Amino acid sequence: MTASKFIVVKLAFISFFHVITADHTSKDPISRCCSALSALTQSLSFRGNTSYINQSTGLESSTGYWSSLESELLPACRFTPTNTDDLATGVRILSSNNCRFAIRSGGHMTWKGAANYDGDGKEGVTIDLSSMNKVQVLNNWIQKGVSRKEKVAKNGTGARWRDVYAMMDPLELAVPGARVDVVGVGGFLTGGGMHFFAHAVGFACNSVLQYEVVLGNGTVVTADSEENADLWFALKGGSLLGNNNFGVVASFTMKTIPIPNGLWGGFIISPISAADQALEAFFDFGETAGRGGDASGSSLSILFAEPPDGTSFISTFIISAEGVVSPPILSNITALPRISNTLRESTLGAFTAELSSGFLVGKRELFGMATFISNLEMLKLSKQIFNEIFSAFDDVKGYKRVYIIQPIHRAILSSNEKAEGNNLGLSSKDGNLVWGTAVISWEDPSFDNPIQVASRNFIAAINRAAKRRGLFHPYIYLNYAIASQDPISSYGATNVQKLQNASAKYDPKQVFQRLVPGGFKLPKSSLQCC
Repeated sequence: MTASKFIVVKLAFISFFHVITADHTSKDPISRCCSALSALTQSLSFRGNTSYINQSTGLESSTGYWSSLESELLPACRFTPTNTDDLATGVRILSSNNCRFAIRSGGHMTWKGAANYDGDGKEGVTIDLSSMNKVQVLNNWIQKGVSRKEKVAKNGTGARWRDVYAMMDPLELAVPGARVDVVGVGGFLTGGGMHFFAHAVGFACNSVLQYEVVLGNGTVVTADSEENADLWFALKGGSLLGNNNFGVVASFTMKTIPIPNGLWGGFIISPISAADQALEAFFDFGETAGRGGDASGSSLSILFAEPPDGTSFISTFIISAEGVVSPPILSNITALPRISNTLRESTLGAFTAELSSGFLVGKRELFGMATFISNLEMLKLSKQIFNEIFSAFDDVKGYKRVYIIQPIHRAILSSNEKAEGNNLGLSSKDGNLVWGTAVISWEDPSFDNPIQVASRNFIAAINRAAKRRGLFHPYIYLNYAIASQDPISSYGATNVQKLQNASAKYDPKQVFQRLVPGGFKLPKSSLQCC
């Protein structure tokens, strides 16, 4: 018997044993599932027990969520597998008993129910992948019968990017990962992933050589360009947070990027009076980089913070991925007036930790994003729209608002096109794009609905303004989207059909459409099942 067949037989036996020995005298399927899962592993916590993990302590705890909109949800039990076998058995138990569940990798998505179980009165289970966090650097990895000369990284789905960078930095290697180091591996990669090396490789999902995936029936498969290639394609941006549409990814094998010169960059903090100058410098950067005029691998994002107490400022974060000190393409940015700066040569881990330090943990958080074609007038208008809509809450205790712009220029989109297959539907013909993102935090639950409405209004206003000027672009970056948006449909009808076909093939009983309410679901198709 081959090793792969042995694993399948073992999983089938284990899950069958636990399903039949669960408490079938109970009429409640969730009680049966939690009972069976507790027999499988000690890594299970129940609501109300002392072992039930405190989710409110933030990202430093083993199961903390970034946003309290997520951490306040209390599933019937939380299952924390430590290996692929246990994960596969757990999924089989849940699916065979028709138990509803959620999937969590790093817990960084903001909206309620994205990665924690929110059943609107129906009980469910949360699979917490945080203990599946092993990070390895592999030599002579074999694909298509050929050993790769370059090192690859195999990252557990529950690892945080700081774990990955801690392994990579001493080796002078990088992988395309999150720019905020506390983000989880699984959600970031299955949502597409924007990163510091996008000028060279496009979105982070392009660097995934192979996925190890647990399907809805508990079967473990690998997906790469040769084996289960349609699933490999589908997982590149067509899911979220541990993969809520096709299966649960247990690990990601990724290409690495040599960075012998390290990185150069950091923050520039400027007075808000320099806003127009910053927007002009941002626009010029995108135009130049989009024409291929950047040899330094530079990237930037600009954050505008204008609180009512008068402590407004602009925070610009820049990176040269080639390690070039003060590259010419960033000259207009580095010329911005400075209150302070942290510009230096350092490591990927250090820069992503620095970015993480600016994010609050444990408050109610919400994103809201729109894409438009780069245009200086539109950049200024988008900031104005943000201020007009979100300043209405400036007197709310604990309220903070920032507006972040990022260039997604032609060079990034061209590299994305050259990569081996992703489902995001972007083209270099789209021109130089901008992502405008609102990041809102507050404390009072009574403002949950008004702020969510404001986020929807912000997105709608940006889109209307862009359409009037012929600058609208439909793409929605899944990792920044709010619950009311439909990012997967923005990939285009052809890609959506491929995703639906993959779902029908690899999840014929539609476990992840029926039993996993969280995350962004596939648009409805004509598929009938069950």
